Amino acid sequence: MMFLTQYMAILAEVAYDGELSGWAYGILAGMLLLIVGGFSWCFYRAMKASSKNADEQLPDEV
Repeated sequence: MMFLTQYMAILAEVAYDGELSGWAYGILAGMLLLIVGGFSWCFYRAMKASSKNADEQLPDEV
């Protein structure tokens, strides 16, 4: 088994030129959009739910 693992490591060499492809940038942008969009949606829903039954807040008189 150890020989097979070492042999597969030799066959699985990957050439990396230090640059992302167009697909990789698209996937990265989609992931960031989902994360930022999800947090924004949760924040919006939390703010909407917290002010549902609240009276308008007025500043204190000085």
